Formats: sequence, structure tokens, C-alpha cells
Amino acid sequence: MQARPYEIRDPIHGLIELLPKEVDIINTGVFQRLRRIRQLAMAFLVYPGTLHTRFEHSIGVMHIAGRICDRLKQLRKITAVEYERIRLAALLHDIGHGPFSHVSEHLLDKYAPKDGDSTVEKIHEKVTVDIINKDSEIGHVLTVEERQFVVEMIEGKQTRDFRRDIVSSDLDADKMDYLLRDSYFAGVKYGMYDLEKIIESFRVHRKGLAISDEGLHALEQLLLAKHHMTEQVYRHRVRSISDAMIIRGIELAIDKGNQELKRLYQYDGTPKFVENYMEYHDERLIDILRRCDQEKARNIFERLYQRKLFKMIGELSLKEVDDPTDRLRLLQMDDEQNEQKRKWEEQIAEDLEIDPDYVIVNKVHIRNPNYGSRSYSLNPEAIMIFDDKQRKLKNLSRYAPELFLARSPVNEADLETVQIYAPRDDWNALSTAQKQQEQKQLYVKVQRILLAP
Repeated sequence: MQARPYEIRDPIHGLIELLPKEVDIINTGVFQRLRRIRQLAMAFLVYPGTLHTRFEHSIGVMHIAGRICDRLKQLRKITAVEYERIRLAALLHDIGHGPFSHVSEHLLDKYAPKDGDSTVEKIHEKVTVDIINKDSEIGHVLTVEERQFVVEMIEGKQTRDFRRDIVSSDLDADKMDYLLRDSYFAGVKYGMYDLEKIIESFRVHRKGLAISDEGLHALEQLLLAKHHMTEQVYRHRVRSISDAMIIRGIELAIDKGNQELKRLYQYDGTPKFVENYMEYHDERLIDILRRCDQEKARNIFERLYQRKLFKMIGELSLKEVDDPTDRLRLLQMDDEQNEQKRKWEEQIAEDLEIDPDYVIVNKVHIRNPNYGSRSYSLNPEAIMIFDDKQRKLKNLSRYAPELFLARSPVNEADLETVQIYAPRDDWNALSTAQKQQEQKQLYVKVQRILLAP
């Protein structure tokens, strides 16, 4: 009698079948930890349904990667061994996420010793690889060859090919799952696209994974879905404020002497770091910060817990700034150690008569896939289109300029916005008209400070 396959019922993909080794990975402690790390941090403060976690997302990514592999098996482009290993790489791609998912990555970047290779993406990648290589439970499940394959897929150090593209590229299984999943749990329709058509349209070329020209409209759906989800969900004003408060609260705790949190984010590549890192998740960190000795950090996390969020008291789009010196100052404020950013926070705090640690200057960037520069150069990671009739591979921007470039050739920096957040509890007692007037006056003051010589 044939053994019944393992199955998980998923709200996005229905019944997902699991191979025995995948079940063993899912049952490890490091993977079960993903149940306690929400996909969108505290986005539930504005979209109450977004309580889904990295756990189900990772399984969804594995499922879509498997479906892409099924399509490639039809084209006789993939072996049974590659099929299993690609699914494992997709399943483990998020294993290195810390509390509050991507929000926490900026803290790893800030507090890790600098070695010349410590970007946000690189440190997250290093943590993920360390867990896969050093966790004993994963070591018991995967062979040496399987672990090596998974690590190569995540690091992307090898020459680009279709196997890595399935797991990590501009059009990978990760994006395909999170757009559908985040849209569903947020209760919006912005993330919807034709998954079936995209999978059916995949082709393999010597430069990697490509989409048949017949799937171009489905691809356009996906690109627009990503843009609209970014504008409406990922960069929603309340989501941006809560993310900024999380980061500021943790920074204040560490900078004021919290050694436990300093150890959590001070990546050093040792097995001890990985062992400690795996003990933390969203709820544990919230509990630590609500009880910590650092008063300001504690106050910020208590506000998050009670949903007494900071308000947006100012906003400035870079497209409104003509002076090149002002634009440069605003563009350079990405650096967490940026002195100008702190100077602005102190000046705004003085004007509001509040503590500067409670003023947050935050730059928000929205990348619209339909906007681009006329001088756009080919990106080796860009989405490729395969013309079935001409049997030629073309970059998306060359094949369909009306989709990718021609709509609005704008300066990408013009899509960036600087937002300022601060507590304004006094607004609760104001009428709508009074609050709007107060907000308008504050916006003018804040813009004057940001643009002052």
C-alpha cells in the first residue's frame, strides 16, 4: 500500500504536498520559530488581518518553486534531484529572518562590525547561510551536497542560471507568493495577478529563466501588483510609522546600554551568535522592550502595544526640491549614522518642545516598475523575455518599452519622500478642522527646517 503524501492546507494555494525531507525541515526548531515572526511586522495596526507569518510564506514559496520546476520538467530542463533541491532552497530562503522580519535587518546592518561586505542584504544572507550550515537539526536532515546547493542558491555567487532564478531573481517564487499572500491577508486586491499564466510561460535560456512573450500581459499584472502593494500596503503611512518606531525603540535600548539586545544584533559569524539569534521572535522582543530599563525605548514599545502611534507631522517629496544642495542632503540621509538627519530631528524637537529621541526623520522610497530612465542600462538580474517566434531572448525594457520605460521617463530620486514622525497626543482633543490646521502649520515649519541652509 502506497504511503499517503504529507499535505498542508494553505489559504492561498490550497493543498500543498510535501516530500518527507521537507516535512523533517519544517519540524526543526529553527523552522518552527518562523511561526512567531510575522511577515509584515506590525502592519496589523492598520490592516488587522496581516497576522500571517514567515512560516506559511516559506511553505508557499517552496510550493510555487515546485510548480515552476514541474513546468521545466515538461520542457525536459530539470532533473529529479534538482527539483528536490530547489524546493529545499525555497523552503529555507527566509530561515535567517529576525524579529519583525525585514525591519530588523537595518539593526543587523547598523550594529555588526564593518568588514567591507556588510550591507543589509549581505548580513541577512550571512545569517541565513550560517543557520543552514551550523544548525544541528538541519544538518541531520540535509546531506552535505544538499546544504551546499541550498547555500549556493541563497548566496548567488555562481554564474546566473535558471535554478537560482527560481529562488532569487526579479521574478522569483518569493515575490510570486508574498504578493498573493500579503494581498489576501490585508484584505485588498492590489496583489492579484495570473500565476497560472506566468508559470506556463516560463522558458529556460542560457542566461537564466525567461518569460515567453505570450505571458507578457500576466507579467505586467505582476509588476503593477508589486507597485500597488508597495504604495498601498508596504509603504502605508501607519506601516511606515510603526516600522520606524520599532527601529528607534530598539536603537534607544541598545545605545542606552541594553547588552542583551546588543548581542542579538551584533553579528560576528560565530555559532554562539546563531544559537542566541534563534531564541528571538516578535513577541519575545516586544516583551523585553516593554520591560527594559531604558525608559524611552520602553515608552515607544508601550505606545506600539497600545497603538498610540506617532503622527506624521511633515512630508517632503524630492520632486518638490529644486536646489541641488538641498536634494543632495536629502538623498544622503539613508545612512543610519547621518549627522544631518540627527540635526534635523533636534531642530524639529526644539520647535515642538519635545525630546529629540521621539522625533523620527524617515526617507521612504517607492520604486514604480513602470517608471525608468531613458538611459537605463541592462541589468544582468533583469527580467528576460523569450520571443517564441524569433527564438530570441530580449531584456524586458528592450522588448516592451511601453511597459517598462515609455510611460514616464522620470528621475528615480523624484519618487523618494522624506517623512517626519513625532508624538502628538494633543491632537486627540482637537476637531477635524483644528487638527488639519495644526498639521498644515507643522508641515510648513518642518519643510522650512529641512530646506534651511
